[in-house]
Amino acid sequence: MQILKINNFGPIRICEIEIRDFMVLTGEQASGKSTVAKSIFYFNHLKDELFDLVRKEIDNPLRFEKESLEECFCRRLRYIFYQSFGLEEDGAANASLLFQYENTYSIEIKMVQIEEGFSIQILLDENIKKKLKLLSERISGYTFDDLGSIRHYIDIEIFDCDRNIVYIPAGRSLLTLLSNQISYLYAVMDDMQKGAIDYCTKCYLEEVLKIKPFFKMNLSGIIKQLDNSVEYKIDTRMAEEAADLIKDILHGEYRNENGFERLYYTEKDSVRINFASSGQQEAVWITNILFYYMLGRRKSFFIIEEPESHLFPNAQKALVELISLVKNGRNQITITTHSPYILGSINNLLYAKHISGTVDSDKLVEIIKPYFWLDYSNLGAFYLREGRVDNIKDDELENLNHDVIDGVSVIINDDYESMVSLKYDES
Repeated sequence: MQILKINNFGPIRICEIEIRDFMVLTGEQASGKSTVAKSIFYFNHLKDELFDLVRKEIDNPLRFEKESLEECFCRRLRYIFYQSFGLEEDGAANASLLFQYENTYSIEIKMVQIEEGFSIQILLDENIKKKLKLLSERISGYTFDDLGSIRHYIDIEIFDCDRNIVYIPAGRSLLTLLSNQISYLYAVMDDMQKGAIDYCTKCYLEEVLKIKPFFKMNLSGIIKQLDNSVEYKIDTRMAEEAADLIKDILHGEYRNENGFERLYYTEKDSVRINFASSGQQEAVWITNILFYYMLGRRKSFFIIEEPESHLFPNAQKALVELISLVKNGRNQITITTHSPYILGSINNLLYAKHISGTVDSDKLVEIIKPYFWLDYSNLGAFYLREGRVDNIKDDELENLNHDVIDGVSVIINDDYESMVSLKYDES
């Protein structure tokens, strides 16, 4: 199991969490949810960065003559750390992040005070150093035909994780609104200009640009095409269930036709994506990315920030069901949220699994379908406040702690009842 430890970094004073198959991070704004989510993404994405370094070296075998693979890798880690977190000198020194992979190998990042401000130290586990040295010794004999074996060595032998990692940030509507312009601008940017974009957003943009061409027809057409393909083996029932949920969430279907992105309400009626509602713009690339990867062969790890943005409660419920459906297709998911509707919907799916062996199964399935159920044993749930991270699992009920979900409602209701009492006192 992966473990993340954070000390005195950003709004977080102390944090130690085990990364579970399904994780929920909640808490007030600026409490550190994004810091935890970005940290999980950062450490899980390092395998892709290492693979990219090796691939470039095979293409142009000069770099490692001047600098070792370990030195190149550490330099790259520093760069993307800056790009991910936008560090300022004040408050950054003496912070640390440590990530332990499933094979117990670890990488620690420390910010150390120096006269000019602070420096970032990268501390690689001795086992990782040995693996990097072995990989470096083999590179001279590798060709592009060997990329598959290199990918496997990095994923399994070094990081012990072969999941594809995808980060979906908050504030998606602006990126969707400017979608066509961003495609053009990103295509003409040089590496320095791309470096000015924060790392997580850059990775998200690259995901969107990569999979846009996949959605050139409606969802049913995509499912039918893949089902007839010898290259794919998809679970047609789950794919159709996902398609139905996406239609409910978006009140339509996304298509990218000849470079124009549209939402179709019917087969004939549509609207350009930049004129769609804010809720549709926020949700469309969550649903597209989840659908794209659930149809693929490779297991994925999705980190989704604020999936509830601009969505009505029933759409939030449908989105939780879609997320759960994708998770139960052998994938891993972490979400950050402020929404009691998201948390309440998750609780319903946990409770369905909890009572599944003790109630009439036919009646339960009519309420919540089995492929939406969530397994409590694979859940991680945390409330971030005052610099710490608190576990909010209720082991007795196998649910999220209702006090967290209902806490704000209780405060609001108390205020209302106090005002009602005040009115009656005056009369």
